[in-house]
Amino acid sequence: MQERYRIVTPENVAFEYELAGFFSRFVAWLLDVLLIVMLTVVISMAIGMISPFLGQFASALTAVSFFVVNWGYFVLLEWWLGGQSIGKKAVGLRVLSDDGVRITLLQSAVRNLFRLLDNLPLFYLLGGAVAFFSRDGKRLGDMAAGTVVVRERQRPVPDAIVPPKERYNSFIEDRDVIKRVQGRLGLEERELLLTLALRREQVPLGQRLRLFEDLASHLEQRLRVARPTHFSHEKFCLNIAAVLLQGTELPSRGKRRGRL
Repeated sequence: MQERYRIVTPENVAFEYELAGFFSRFVAWLLDVLLIVMLTVVISMAIGMISPFLGQFASALTAVSFFVVNWGYFVLLEWWLGGQSIGKKAVGLRVLSDDGVRITLLQSAVRNLFRLLDNLPLFYLLGGAVAFFSRDGKRLGDMAAGTVVVRERQRPVPDAIVPPKERYNSFIEDRDVIKRVQGRLGLEERELLLTLALRREQVPLGQRLRLFEDLASHLEQRLRVARPTHFSHEKFCLNIAAVLLQGTELPSRGKRRGRL
């Protein structure tokens, strides 16, 4: 299994991730299992308390509840938390779509439904064996859903976005700005911002000034973040791009993958 997973956009902007290791995935799974056991115990106690009123349906309700908890826990959390369960979040792992974007509810459902096969004959021996021989460490569920598990890393803002002499960025320390950047910018807007930031040196000066002026005006309105008077339009956009990268946001759909 390779150690890195690389995604290249049609604009030749590369995003690189570290693939999750077997040990870290096992620890994350173990933490999730402990939580599931706790939920199962609570549900069993609750059903036991009302079983006199349920009669013969108590056993059926218990079986259905166990399946819903075991499957629904991973499906809903990984979808709701953008590819993370509580265990994955604690260990620093995330499930991504093969093209590097946030997984959909359908992908989460498919990859976790295949846990029934991956778990054969027990303790994920089949899934572990498949992942061991897979180039990207994928178990059967990942192959079926088109997903990959990576390790999250907070990376410093690349020099290509904000040069070292301009590295201090008050936006990065402003939680309100971070929330707006990560919550309001659409996928196409993120790609446009990062692509222009990375390829600005290749754009003729006049066109470069116009592009950054238009983009800065759009970002001010979109994010409702005023451009400081001492910021040029370009510097304003670059600092917003730095916030986007610092937040470990995912690139948009419609990208092709590259492998190392």
